[in-house]
Amino acid sequence: MSGAPAKVEAKEILVGRLPIRFRPEAPPPLPLRRLLIGPAIITLGLSIGSGELIFWPIISSVIGPVLLWAALISLFFQTLWTAEMARWTVWTGEHWVLQMARVHGLVSALVIWNVFVFFAWGFGGWAAAGGQTLQVLVGWPAGGVGAAFWSGVLFVLIWLVALLAGIVREWVERILTFKMFVIWVMLIVSLAAITARVPEIWVDIARGIFVPSWPAEVIGTETLPYFTLAAAIAFIGAGGTSNMWYSFWVRDAGYGMGAYIGKIPGYLRGKPVAIELIGYLPEPTEENIRRLKAWWRRVNAVFWVIFFLLNYLTAVFFVAMVYGGHKMGLVKPAKGVEVILIEANIVRTVFGGSELAAVLFMVVAIILLFGTQLSLVEGVARQIADTSFIASERVRRFFRNDIRTTYFWVITAFILWGIFWTSLISVGIKPVLLLALPANINLVYQVISAPLTVYFLYGVARRSVPRELWQAMRPHPIIPVLLIAGSVFWGYFAALGWAERLGLLS
Repeated sequence: MSGAPAKVEAKEILVGRLPIRFRPEAPPPLPLRRLLIGPAIITLGLSIGSGELIFWPIISSVIGPVLLWAALISLFFQTLWTAEMARWTVWTGEHWVLQMARVHGLVSALVIWNVFVFFAWGFGGWAAAGGQTLQVLVGWPAGGVGAAFWSGVLFVLIWLVALLAGIVREWVERILTFKMFVIWVMLIVSLAAITARVPEIWVDIARGIFVPSWPAEVIGTETLPYFTLAAAIAFIGAGGTSNMWYSFWVRDAGYGMGAYIGKIPGYLRGKPVAIELIGYLPEPTEENIRRLKAWWRRVNAVFWVIFFLLNYLTAVFFVAMVYGGHKMGLVKPAKGVEVILIEANIVRTVFGGSELAAVLFMVVAIILLFGTQLSLVEGVARQIADTSFIASERVRRFFRNDIRTTYFWVITAFILWGIFWTSLISVGIKPVLLLALPANINLVYQVISAPLTVYFLYGVARRSVPRELWQAMRPHPIIPVLLIAGSVFWGYFAALGWAERLGLLS
């Protein structure tokens, strides 16, 4: 291929149901070191929450590490699927909802996916779990009322972040980077102390990863319901619709053609900006293709290292902590958020009965849950504000063409909705239910979304973009096969979880 631009008949083409324009130049790729702190860290920080801290330790408290192989498979499929949703983002600056708008229309994409995320993530389970832990730590107010009160406090803090941030994504990025640093320091120090006492746990951990087993006498019983197991399978990574937000954050970070789109600012400190409604394809020149292939290789490599590797290691370390506590006689089978108190007791014991160590662990757990709830609230608000702004001239006029105001009111409404759900803790609703419900709802989304991503790339993009660009951006032929396999894998657990919940299993 020569360095001269290939002939393009028009500066705008139709891809699916929407047009897309061309830009003459793709941005030069950033070096790898500049990509390490960014969308991958945000997605990782969102991921390290209920799955690693609560659901997989619950499983470990019941049957040990024997299902870590299932966690590995689920996370592999989830990482691949999330990365593929961002492939088109790097090449055009368009997030996954816009990709779906090209499949089935802008208005239907807006309604279907925005309503889905609002209700799928609206239960506030992470704030509820953090609030319950705070109530135990502070001791006031008593019982469920106290847990509901502190859950509301965490939501108010999230609202203040959205209000005071300059660029919201950058604040979220800093908070989640700090969260990951703190949790890893705590885990490594704790595991070193546990390993000194019961080093044999690592043999069983390795067996759980590499030798699949299925303790049928326990799985699907009251001790370990399918609904809990399905939640763990979903939340080993980001889980469900939150994976699509990686494509939003890639665009907002200005990766690839996302550099031409714009960023969502905070409400008070951010400045009004113009957000492009539709992305851009690069002119299919040799230099543009070289640049965007380099962008994709680097973004993809960073995502696999940060999201896949660190996510799985964190899950394994939490499982090892609880399993080590079991070997030391400190763990009884858990069913809910009280597993955090079990983990805190393990830390207390391995540090010679230190109450300070247990308190520090609970504080770290609260920071972890706060960071996850923050990124979920931000992701929902970003998606709804962004896509509403794109789809509706009426929305743009109502908010005076200022996406900051749209974003602020969406995030306020979503936080109020979450506070409503977490207030139900005061009347006996368990925080773990507010976590398991969104997990199982979002597992259904994973089953649906993976084939939709394949269809968009091969059934829509391949037919429309210039041949030179498609040859450069297309996935490896094995990727669509793996995505369909992931959909089947998740579908098995989703079917078991919902059939059990709906009383369809004998």
